[in-house]
Amino acid sequence: MTKILNKICTLWVQIRDLYFYFCRHAIIVNGYVDDHTWKGIRHRNWGDDLNYYFIRHITARPVVMYHNFKIAQYLRLTNYLCIGTLLDAVKYSNSQTVVWGTGVSGQERKFIVPKEIKSVRGIKTQDFLTNHHIECPMSFGDPASLLPLFYKPKQLEKRYHLGIIPHVIDQQYPLIRQMCANSDDILIIDLHHYTHWTDVIDQICSCDAIASSSLHGLIVSDAYAIPNCWIELSGKISGGYFKFYDYASSVARNLKEPYLMTSLEDLAQIKKICSNWQQPKIDVESIITSCPFKLKRKC
Repeated sequence: MTKILNKICTLWVQIRDLYFYFCRHAIIVNGYVDDHTWKGIRHRNWGDDLNYYFIRHITARPVVMYHNFKIAQYLRLTNYLCIGTLLDAVKYSNSQTVVWGTGVSGQERKFIVPKEIKSVRGIKTQDFLTNHHIECPMSFGDPASLLPLFYKPKQLEKRYHLGIIPHVIDQQYPLIRQMCANSDDILIIDLHHYTHWTDVIDQICSCDAIASSSLHGLIVSDAYAIPNCWIELSGKISGGYFKFYDYASSVARNLKEPYLMTSLEDLAQIKKICSNWQQPKIDVESIITSCPFKLKRKC
């Protein structure tokens, strides 16, 4: 029965995406987003899920995911790589891909050169591509840095002294569970089990400061001018530190290495690091200018 339902769902996804693409002018996005559902997407990693929610929000157009849209693959339709470490990820970049803001992992992988590169996440991605004889423009920035232009948080009052954003792989880290049980003025922000995509932004903005092992926890905190610091928990994040340094290179932020958080006693040092945070230089206009979509009016 499960296999039959899965096949029916696959057929439904094709019909749904055909309708969205040919009748509603949907944008075909490539990324780590699971839309093999009867409706919407499964929440897996908020940073990756922005490829679905945020692009749909800023363009006022439906978004369909390339890797589940069989007709798009067969007809070799134009698709977009936007938010995340996707450019050198297996099965993502292809000869019909247009790149806006994504980055590489820095690892030596075989990948297909995209159709066009509008911009990349950071200078380190550009250097990587140049070293591999791939032409790349001098245009940098993570599209998630545009969030404040299109969404204002509902909660402006600061309710927590510190917000901790564990990467999804760190969610069950023992120290995170310990803080959930023993702290009232610390908010653990879950990038996996969220309800509405804007809830994560509201939670970030309800904190005086943020400590994050997730790259997009840092990016969104920077964008909304919330003091923050980079922490390491399990140390098991795929790709290591490259993507953090790549983002930092695009906003002139001096990220040296994450603060290794092992106990509750580390909280005082983390708050001290956050107090020394300086607003990075985010080139919003460059990100907007390189955008391959028509954007709706900003808020």
